[in-house]
Amino acid sequence: MAWAELFGPAMLGDLVVALAAIGLGIWLPGLVALRRLRSRQWWEKKAGFYQDLVATLGRLKQIEDAALQDESEGGAQDAEAAMRTAWDHEEARQRLRGLANEGLVLMSPEIQEAIRRYFRGMDLARGKDSAVERQIERATVTNDALVEVIAAARKDLGVRG
Repeated sequence: MAWAELFGPAMLGDLVVALAAIGLGIWLPGLVALRRLRSRQWWEKKAGFYQDLVATLGRLKQIEDAALQDESEGGAQDAEAAMRTAWDHEEARQRLRGLANEGLVLMSPEIQEAIRRYFRGMDLARGKDSAVERQIERATVTNDALVEVIAAARKDLGVRG
């Protein structure tokens, strides 16, 4: 058997087919694994963002609920405590506004709308006549936003339960 017979057209054809099969066998699973990794990283990024968003809204809810309780009980806070509460509230609102701006790519449209409604509702609450009505409205708007964001985040992330 001569070298020319060994490396003839039939052998070269078989070699090309074998190399193509090996290439596809390596490339295709690698591509699938890379897409799965990207998908998982995207999901984890969204989950982390939603966790921050819910924590910020939860903090706002705590502040609003405490203020409502103080207002309904008629117990006025001292000036320093009131200033600290106002500072905490404004800090949490700014955090929420920052998250809303930063997360436009990550957030579902339902969550974007819930946050818009939150800020609109808080602006409308300023127009209430009494401090108690104003505080009830603020607490209600905050609670509604929190519930809506949690439901939309669970839906967007595919979390059941």
